[in-house]
Amino acid sequence: MGRRQHDLLETRSTSPIASPDMPATTPVLRFLDAGPGPTAAATLSGQGVRPEELLAVEVFYDHARLSAEQARETVRELNPDGTLPVSAIPASVGVLGGDLTQVQATALPSGVTAAREAGGRYAAGGPAVATRLLTAPEAGDIVEQSHAVLRTVQDLLAEQGLDADDVVKFNIFYRGEGTQEDWAVAARVRAGYFTEPGPATTGIPVPRFDDPDVLIAMQVLALRGARPARRHSWPEGHWDWPFHLPYKHGNRSGGLAFIGGQVPLDERARSLDIGDFPAQVRRSLDYIARVLDELDVPRSAVRRLTAFVAADAGSGPGKLAALRSEVGAFFGDSSPALVPVPLPVLAYPGMDVEIEVQALVD
Repeated sequence: MGRRQHDLLETRSTSPIASPDMPATTPVLRFLDAGPGPTAAATLSGQGVRPEELLAVEVFYDHARLSAEQARETVRELNPDGTLPVSAIPASVGVLGGDLTQVQATALPSGVTAAREAGGRYAAGGPAVATRLLTAPEAGDIVEQSHAVLRTVQDLLAEQGLDADDVVKFNIFYRGEGTQEDWAVAARVRAGYFTEPGPATTGIPVPRFDDPDVLIAMQVLALRGARPARRHSWPEGHWDWPFHLPYKHGNRSGGLAFIGGQVPLDERARSLDIGDFPAQVRRSLDYIARVLDELDVPRSAVRRLTAFVAADAGSGPGKLAALRSEVGAFFGDSSPALVPVPLPVLAYPGMDVEIEVQALVD
């Protein structure tokens, strides 16, 4: 189309694009559970979302039965021109039933069209910029891949006049088998790209990537102009990593709040309630409650939880039922979207759940 690959596609909207100084009541973003990939377009349409309003989509797919490309094809109706940032994330989706994909989406307000890079690496709308999962398999080991990906993130944000300090949510998926060493080897590298107080962060091991040379993949969500007024949360007595990192458990800017993956660990990164999955879910939800309270965010403002669960075919259905029961009891009538993502293992031995949160304060 005669434009450089990194240029944003020109888009039009009949509604004004949100700006950083819009009041907190403006729905700057929508956080959605789109269900299985083959029905995602219809599900989102039923929630009043048009494909052109989508900022980013994650497709969690059964890595044993689908390829990443096949997973992306299940949401082709949402992405006919290939410009939507779509992240295909390998998981054990099939252990929960017949569906091989589970889709979640982030959308702009109704009537606002996303401006997307021609290559589909990132999209922008109002104050928000979101990338898909970015990789650098050619860079070498996981440390060098981490450097390469984060330099790309810096470059993409710079094209929109942003930098790492504008990032409010940071997601990392790495090839790992559930050991602290898997997670820690590049953690200090990643941390070096952020200043404290950093974004809410979730780090998840996955069994494999389609490209065997990919060891790590990362994505970010950034908000223009949010840093000066952003509030952060680290409640007293909260769980911690085994060494200091610049991230915070949660942050809030105006009407948007993000909580990184909350897990059943203690202040010294030791797993708690081992073997008692409902208790681990309750503990993770208790940590979420502490962060919400510190940010003055009511539970009714939570729009979506993504719950990563260590499960196999035998334990998956029971853990899913327990997860839904505990989340239902915690939120009562507010009932946010819940996106369960089963995986063989999580980051620490004995840790079977990690839950992240997106909220919109009316």
